[in-house]
Amino acid sequence: MDEEPSTSSGIKRHIPQELQDDIDLIAAKRPHEEVKQIDLDDNQKRHLVVGICLQSVLTPALRKYVHSIFTVLYSELVNKYKIDTQIYPTHLQKDPNTEAVLNYEAVNNNKAIHDKCDTKYDYTIKNAVELSKLFLETHKTHYEEFDKTLNSFALLELIVKLAGLIKF
Repeated sequence: MDEEPSTSSGIKRHIPQELQDDIDLIAAKRPHEEVKQIDLDDNQKRHLVVGICLQSVLTPALRKYVHSIFTVLYSELVNKYKIDTQIYPTHLQKDPNTEAVLNYEAVNNNKAIHDKCDTKYDYTIKNAVELSKLFLETHKTHYEEFDKTLNSFALLELIVKLAGLIKF
């Protein structure tokens, strides 16, 4: 039998008839199962709604708020502690307002370049975004701005760490 070549993703290929017959036979032996629709219970629906609200309503508003807080904090730390020009070993090790330990591994690509050799780290903090990364664990700092790349979990952690600075 002469068949048209089958196409998948624009690639033409010929399936020999014997092979196609074997495929059809195997497919016919498998029982066909109906897909069951899974209904969410009320608690799961509530969690889903809260998650959507957190992601699409609350998080964008909090990003703007955190951005302004870190901008002010950055200016303050530049003026008082010169964090934009600091070097080892005189760098700021704890936030003077919250006593949070600062993670310099998370900024200036320090972990990738110098791994755990903190004497070689670049301790200069160039902007408010880099300052915010000092308050998080290294694996949570893969963002470049206070935008969608700053996820909800990291954002909430920043808020918790700076709770003493935030005036509600």
